[in-house]
Amino acid sequence: MKSDGAMRHPGQWLAVLRIATGVWFIKAIWTKWVLLGGILPVPMASQRWIETMPKILEGYAEINPLAWLRSILQHSVIPNVEIFAHLTAIGEGLVGIGLTLGLLTRTSAVGGFFLLLIYEFGAMGLPFSRHGLRFLMLVAVVAFFFARAGAVWGCDAWLSRRSTARLL
Repeated sequence: MKSDGAMRHPGQWLAVLRIATGVWFIKAIWTKWVLLGGILPVPMASQRWIETMPKILEGYAEINPLAWLRSILQHSVIPNVEIFAHLTAIGEGLVGIGLTLGLLTRTSAVGGFFLLLIYEFGAMGLPFSRHGLRFLMLVAVVAFFFARAGAVWGCDAWLSRRSTARLL
């Protein structure tokens, strides 16, 4: 901090938070995507994730206090787990890439917001202490959206400069 109490380089600190949040999402590529040869990620859910997801959702459905959401989990999501496994794996990977690179940051933030909101509602029956990370990430992606967090250390800034240069 400066001696006047003002933060130094707030855009850069926001970029650090954006990149860290993106890396958290991008872990989906290694934990949920198919890896050809163990290294080349393919944007589709791995068999491991397709088999694990219903177990997680069944536990969430049992304790979820919202009857309508419990019904959606039990009668729509779990029976169609393969579709939802692919959607979550691809969604998390794309949000992670976008936030990490600062590429289409506002779109990535919106995608992350909806993923996190869905996860938060799904896990509603868990103890309050288990919601902290998702809540903080929800707040962070809202900040990324409104603060245009891709403008520092992001591809969005580069793309913006390129399009501006073409107009001149």
